[in-house]
Amino acid sequence: MIELPLSGLMTMGFDIAKSSSNRNKAYGALVASMDLQRNATFFSTVAECCAYDVLANNLWPMILKALRQYQLEHQKLPNRIVFYRDGVGSGSLKQLFEYEVKDVVEKLSIEYKKVSSTPPMLAYIVVTKSSNTRFFLDNRSNPLPGTVVDDVVTLPERYDFYLVSQTVRQGTVSPTNYNVLYSNIGLSPDKVQKLTYKMCHLYYNWSATTRVPAVCQYAKKLATLVGSHLHAIPQNALEKKFYYL
Repeated sequence: MIELPLSGLMTMGFDIAKSSSNRNKAYGALVASMDLQRNATFFSTVAECCAYDVLANNLWPMILKALRQYQLEHQKLPNRIVFYRDGVGSGSLKQLFEYEVKDVVEKLSIEYKKVSSTPPMLAYIVVTKSSNTRFFLDNRSNPLPGTVVDDVVTLPERYDFYLVSQTVRQGTVSPTNYNVLYSNIGLSPDKVQKLTYKMCHLYYNWSATTRVPAVCQYAKKLATLVGSHLHAIPQNALEKKFYYL
C-alpha cells in the first residue's frame, strides 16, 4: 500500500504485445487498480487488437469492464482516473489524441450520465521507455531514484517530464518519459509526478521500484504472456488474480 491522499482514484495501465504465432494479431492488456486507499487489488482484462494499428480498437470495452468491477466493489464509480498508456511511439501522439483520447473522454461522459454522476477527472499519460536521454550528477554518477526533469530538455509545446524511478547496479540508468496528452484531473504537475513515482512502488514481484508504474508493468507481463504462450483470451474467473506474474 502507499499513502494516497486522493479518494476514489483508479489507475489504469495498458500495453500491447504481438502474437508469436500469428503476425496479424496482437493482444492488448489493461490492468486497473481498485481504490488504493482501501485495498491494493488489481483487475485485469485482455482483448485482441490489430498488429498494424497503433490505436487500440477494443480499448473502451476493457475500460468499461474495469469501471463495472470498481462499481461492484465500492458501490460507486471512480472520481478520478489516471490512465498510463504504453506501447506507443512519439510519432503517433497526434493520432492517439484525435481518436483514442477524445473517444474515451466522450464515452466516459455518456457512461457517467447513465448513473446521474458527474464525469470523472481524467489524466491520460503516454509512457515511453525507449528513450536515448541519460542524466548524470556532477560527479558523473547516476541520479537518485525519484529524480524528475521537466524543464530545458523537455519540449515546450508538450506537458511532459522524465522520471528516474529505479536504481541500477551497472551502467547508466534509463529515465522514463511521461507525456500527459490530456488532463483535467485538477493536480499540479508536481503532484502528477509524485503520484507516478508512488505508483512505481506497487509491483508485487519486486521489492524495489520498477521503471514504469506498476499497472503498466502488470499490463506488459499479461500482454506478453497471452501473445507469446496462451494465444487466447484468458477466462473471466482470473480477472482479479495475478496469474501472469
